[in-house]
Amino acid sequence: MARKPRLYQKLARRRGGVGSHVSLWLARDHILQVESSLFTESYQRVWLRDVQGLFTRPSREAKWVTGISLVFVLLFGLMMLGGGAMVPVFGVLTGLAGLVLLHGIFFARNCHTYAVTAVQRAEWGNVARRRQARKVIARLEPLIREAQAADAAPPPAPPATDVFTSS
Repeated sequence: MARKPRLYQKLARRRGGVGSHVSLWLARDHILQVESSLFTESYQRVWLRDVQGLFTRPSREAKWVTGISLVFVLLFGLMMLGGGAMVPVFGVLTGLAGLVLLHGIFFARNCHTYAVTAVQRAEWGNVARRRQARKVIARLEPLIREAQAADAAPPPAPPATDVFTSS
C-alpha cells in the first residue's frame, strides 16, 4: 500500500512548559502554529503569500539573566580569591552562578521570532534561539517569494470568442 504524502512538515521542534507545548508546521501554502494545553488546542495559520516580513528581536529576559549571573560569577569569584575560611562556600556559589550563566548563553530563550502580515503578527514561541530562527527564516524565504510571485502573476486571458456572430 502506497503511503500518502505528508501534508505538513515540522518546521520547528516542540517547545513547552508544564502541561502545554507549541509546535510549528509547514504546509505547501501556509504555516500552522499549534498551541496545546491539557484540554485545548488553538491553531494560528499564516499564509505564505500574505507574509510581509519575518523578524527576530533579542529577548530582554535573556539579557537580564545573563548579565545578573555574570555579576554574581565575578562577585563570588573575587570573594573566593580573597581567601579565608569561606573559600569553599564562595567556590560553590561561583560554580552555581557559572552554571546559570552558561545555561543563559547556550540554552535559554534569547530571541522572539515573528511573522507579520497585513492583519496579524504571529509570534512563534517555539523558535526561541537565534540559530534556530536563522534556519527557519532561511527555509521560509524562498517559499514565501515563490508563493508571492505565483500570486502576482497575471491571470491567463480568456479565449477570444465573437459574441456578435450571426448565424
